[in-house]
Amino acid sequence: MRQWQTNRMANDSKRYAMVCSRCGSDDVSRDAWADWDTGKQEWVLRCAFDYAHCHQCDGETSITEVELAPAQ
Repeated sequence: MRQWQTNRMANDSKRYAMVCSRCGSDDVSRDAWADWDTGKQEWVLRCAFDYAHCHQCDGETSITEVELAPAQ
């Protein structure tokens, strides 16, 4: 489980979208730290912070978790 995942998300087969609480867009970002993993040769997410930005609204927002329909 990655640090930014909740226990429910890591153990749940359901799918989720993270959307802007103001406009509903899924074009959102979180402020985070990533560390370089020399062995994997890739950036690995260490933690995600509370700050969220909506690129549709072009401003700070809060993110709402929305459950998606099962994959077909």
